[in-house]
Amino acid sequence: MNPQIFKVTRTPKDKNCTARVELTTLLDLYCAAINVSDSQCATFDLQRIGIPSFWFPINEIGMWGHGPFLGALRVVNEYYKGDKPVLIHCHAGANRSPSVAYAILLAKGYNPSEIEESLEYENLTQVFDRNVLRKHIPSNIIQFLKVAEENPSFSINGVLSAVDGLYDEWAQKKFSEQNNYVVKSSGNPDDETRLVYNREKKRFVLVKGKQ
Repeated sequence: MNPQIFKVTRTPKDKNCTARVELTTLLDLYCAAINVSDSQCATFDLQRIGIPSFWFPINEIGMWGHGPFLGALRVVNEYYKGDKPVLIHCHAGANRSPSVAYAILLAKGYNPSEIEESLEYENLTQVFDRNVLRKHIPSNIIQFLKVAEENPSFSINGVLSAVDGLYDEWAQKKFSEQNNYVVKSSGNPDDETRLVYNREKKRFVLVKGKQ
């Protein structure tokens, strides 16, 4: 089994924003395009010529989070019909984009050898594992993607709740802290200024003292 869901490349535009290829030639090659670099590259150019094009920016040296992986999975499931692959790229096509593609294919049931052959990237498994060990990629990303695959309407929070039973408790605590945040305190609760979410106004308002 040799999946042809993704085509991993470097960005279609170079650092000077000059197209490396005639972008209109990509219309017949790809069903959609995903950019996971930290700049827009050719995202909007591809949109203008009719290729569904999505930008899920990843800071390569930071924590990538679950968002870009979920976004890319949703794009694949929406646009890939078994013929033209999804173009996925970062700047060099060496780390971020192949790692995102690898995770999605692994979650879909392909094995590492099949994925490396399909993406034409020997030792990609080691690249992916390194990114997990260095905490760029969440350690539960494959389980996260499997749950997202089975539940296409779930948000990130919904998927994380299904993956980890303790997530709901943690998330509720964080939402409570965010929705009643002390902006200024003298040590006396009656003199505190807090940023509180007002459900009627659907916005945050400043509140003085206890209420």
